[in-house]
Amino acid sequence: MSREARYLEEARGFYQTGKFSSAGIYARKVIRREPGNGEALALLGHLAFRSGEHQEALSCYLKAQAAGFQDQELRLNLVTLHERREAFFEAVNLLRELVEETPQDLSLQLRLGINASRTGDMATAESALLAALASDEQAAQASLNLGHVYKAKGDTDKAAVYYHDYIRLAPSQQATAYWSLADLKNYRFTEQDESALKANISAEEFSQASQSLFHFALNRVYEQRKQGEQAFDAVRMANQLMRPLRPFKREAFTRLVDSLKSAKVTPRAEETSGPWTPIFIVGMPRSGTTLCEQILASHTQIAATDELPFMERLALSLEMQGGYGAMLPLLSDEQIAQMRQQYIEQVNQYLHAQGEASPSLVIDKNPNNFIHIGLIKTLFPEAKIINVIRDARDNAMGVYKQHFSHGHDYSYHLDDICHYWQQYLELMAHWQGAYGDSLYHLCFELLVKGPDQQIPAMVDYVGLPLEPACLKFYESKRSVLTPSASQVRRPMNVKAIGQSEAYAAFVPNAYRTLTEIADKAHQTFLS
Repeated sequence: MSREARYLEEARGFYQTGKFSSAGIYARKVIRREPGNGEALALLGHLAFRSGEHQEALSCYLKAQAAGFQDQELRLNLVTLHERREAFFEAVNLLRELVEETPQDLSLQLRLGINASRTGDMATAESALLAALASDEQAAQASLNLGHVYKAKGDTDKAAVYYHDYIRLAPSQQATAYWSLADLKNYRFTEQDESALKANISAEEFSQASQSLFHFALNRVYEQRKQGEQAFDAVRMANQLMRPLRPFKREAFTRLVDSLKSAKVTPRAEETSGPWTPIFIVGMPRSGTTLCEQILASHTQIAATDELPFMERLALSLEMQGGYGAMLPLLSDEQIAQMRQQYIEQVNQYLHAQGEASPSLVIDKNPNNFIHIGLIKTLFPEAKIINVIRDARDNAMGVYKQHFSHGHDYSYHLDDICHYWQQYLELMAHWQGAYGDSLYHLCFELLVKGPDQQIPAMVDYVGLPLEPACLKFYESKRSVLTPSASQVRRPMNVKAIGQSEAYAAFVPNAYRTLTEIADKAHQTFLS
């Protein structure tokens, strides 16, 4: 036996008996003599994974795979690493292999279902999660995620059934299910639901975060009962409980906006080399961005994806290189080409998963991309950008009543919402000054009141002829992954306009500020 083989045997034995420090010593001895030894690299990956050094673990695992080695632990850990960095397509590919090899392991079916839903592949998600229901250990999480799948598919009734199953199977986590029921938007709470929510609010067993979700759900109950004061008290308490858990970094956000406003960006000549033209739908959350997406995605030449994080990740890489605002104007042609191609490859994964052959345009509907318009127009000068503007009063209350699973930490206090709105307006004015008529500002209220005029104009902006399906967007069967999933499956309703008036008396100062913001937004972009 060679010295390398003896070292590897020692490393393997130490790892199996839990002597991880010694295992690492001998695995590194192997690597010093055989840098491409797959099993030794995998062992070092396992050790890094156990100690929380995830980037090092990923590097070792990828090298081990390149050397032709992989074992079950490597692949399972790789799935976790892919999930952590939101590389859901890579996770799904690995999980498909693992499920095929061990179909009886229903924990793998659960993970496949959850990750597939994050890629928009609802057929795979539904199938895998239904399989996971057969396991007592996986049934609760499978039920919750099946609720999410059916919500995305527009089947509110079926989603509600599975959310109630989750309440029954995981009573300690039922706050998540009650908020999920509220987030269906058109679910009608029963008296039994209301009684359970009120009992839970007075129970000491639930965490502060759970109590917040109960109050968010109660807000919907009272709204349905037309009990305005109780509805406001519930949402005020929900936000009061959540705010300390999700503090808004106001100063950091303001510095970011200031740095971008000072960035000297200039329009570039349009590119023609891309496989498709991107459409970025931006604005405040709860402003109508999903409605805009649903209308455009009804066109045969336009494909939709999700609220993609890719522009934010590219921006973060610039921030780490020396500051986002400072680096943005300094990008070389080579860097631009590289980042552009990286974005295209990531989006193509969604198109491939959906079976989209060759769309002319592709939608990235992440409202937060208003921050990144300078980067977008640097990488994709041909990009279509639609900024959806809703009355700040209605929008602010919509945001205040919404619990976001991640991000949007400003949403838990009306002062912070007002500040965020003001920063959004200032930054959009800066981008308007830089890029002018290449940006399209869509008024939500005008869209709702006059879809027959506004929809053709929007489709014309993206450079396509109108198709009848765009006017009947609510008939589309596509999955929708945002809280507006049920709302965009109904014809437009003017009842969405002026909803904040029911709360005006309870927040007079904020309402006054938001009225000023709404007037400024209209004067700046819509007059």
